[in-house]
Amino acid sequence: MSRPSHAEACRAFRWADGFAALGWTADGAVDLGATLVDRHIGAPSIALRWRGRQGETRASTFEELAEASSRFAQLLAALGVRKGDRVAGLLPRVPETIVAMIGAWKAGAIWVPIFTGFGPDAIRFRIAHSGASVLCTHREYRAQVPADVPADLAIVTIGAEAASDIDFARAIASQPSATIRTPCRREDPAVLLYTSGSTGPPKGVQIAANFLLAVHPYTAFGLDLRPDDVFWPTGDPGWGYGLVCYMTALARGVAVVSHEAAPSPEYLLSQLVEQGVTNLATTPTLLRAVMALGAETARRYRVTLRCVSCCGEPLNAEVVNFFRAEWGVTVTDHYGSSEFGLPIGNANALDMRVKPGSMGLPFPGLRMAVVDDEGRELPPDAVGQIGMAASGDGYYSLGYWRDAGRTRELMRGDWMTIGDLARRDADGYFWFEGRADDVITSAGYRIGPFEVESAMLEHPAVAEAAVVGKPDPIRGEIVKAFVVLRSGVAPSPALETEIADTVRRRAGRHQVPREMAIVDRLPKTETGKIQRFLLRQGERATAGRP
Repeated sequence: MSRPSHAEACRAFRWADGFAALGWTADGAVDLGATLVDRHIGAPSIALRWRGRQGETRASTFEELAEASSRFAQLLAALGVRKGDRVAGLLPRVPETIVAMIGAWKAGAIWVPIFTGFGPDAIRFRIAHSGASVLCTHREYRAQVPADVPADLAIVTIGAEAASDIDFARAIASQPSATIRTPCRREDPAVLLYTSGSTGPPKGVQIAANFLLAVHPYTAFGLDLRPDDVFWPTGDPGWGYGLVCYMTALARGVAVVSHEAAPSPEYLLSQLVEQGVTNLATTPTLLRAVMALGAETARRYRVTLRCVSCCGEPLNAEVVNFFRAEWGVTVTDHYGSSEFGLPIGNANALDMRVKPGSMGLPFPGLRMAVVDDEGRELPPDAVGQIGMAASGDGYYSLGYWRDAGRTRELMRGDWMTIGDLARRDADGYFWFEGRADDVITSAGYRIGPFEVESAMLEHPAVAEAAVVGKPDPIRGEIVKAFVVLRSGVAPSPALETEIADTVRRRAGRHQVPREMAIVDRLPKTETGKIQRFLLRQGERATAGRP
């Protein structure tokens, strides 16, 4: 079957097709629980194929997910959760995570995902700022929950060991299985996803209940998700890309392959073959790691991949060329953010030229541009901010939680901007040029220097600290720290290890600086603001990057 061109798809696009795929109407209420699992009850396909760290496996049907999520919703209602309340999840990739997310939506709650790599400071902030009344966690990560969380926070733990916690399995088994219906409007928030910023604390992005419709163009054209796909999104559903991939597949009745362990390149290769994966959604970091194993190793694995999609950081042209040569599949780069959703990419379902290194074209139905600080569209090859038209059915986010000022700052005229810079070539393709702020993107994680620097300053030897992204061939960027020590403190490798361990404990292992430089002073403005961009420029120059 021939694929339409990008131009043909844009001309034929109708949001009505997205509404129909979800079983929604333009003016009707939204029931996310019904959309994701309940309406698929009776379908012969499996909803979730899960493999644990020790090799154990579990297959969950849509009916099983529907019943378990209804029981969890009943538990939340018994705990006093009402529509609009926040329920946080500090959870790994286990089936109970999907149950808790869908159950929270059935109860009318706003889901607050918290990455399991975070330390107590980051967890404390997200619980407090969101005002979560319930935290659902796992016994392996229970110790990361700070002791000084609000006394009235109900903690539901998978495999609970603390007497004060509610045991997940026992609690939902005691609840009725009747489905709670809590319809919402498309403009109601469904997820509160915290994203790191370069200054100040993380921002809570309110993702609308409309998110499944907003990513319909991405699902249909970018992923080219089909009913018979064996679909493996390697990301964590606690991060934006993983959340979208898991939920958009379930909404369309497509089974999701889920692995508890974060895949190594060798594990990825073996499981692609063993499970017959046809559609892979992953990060450039993981593909670069596979590429580092060498062409001979990659060729030994007879994969059945039809589509490979990437998101989270820029995709090198070398990666695209490598997998074209070794596997005969074109890796498609996609661009997204917590605020935008997934509006730009190289579409698997369309007959469009893939320019290695380019982010691609706006997906049909979405208007994107490169604009200046006043919101004026810029001509081809001019660098400016990526802008998304703030109108139509494709809205994804609703601004920042309890922060009207930062929400207003998103707008540049008629365009929403988030500080990402790009240029657009004469063919309309977008090319990522960096960030207007100092956020570091490492292995797909967005890391704000504020949290890392704050953690470093907890060490008694640190007087000042600044962190920047240093170019890295595998991870895209790594966190590099510049540290000014207190008077009388001598630098040493042991001290650097202590400082790194402080970041690991306070902020999370994925935010630990991989390189550290002890310096006499940090570059600053006359008003005392650290000029991170000068440090970043030095690292890019050393790496031979412009």
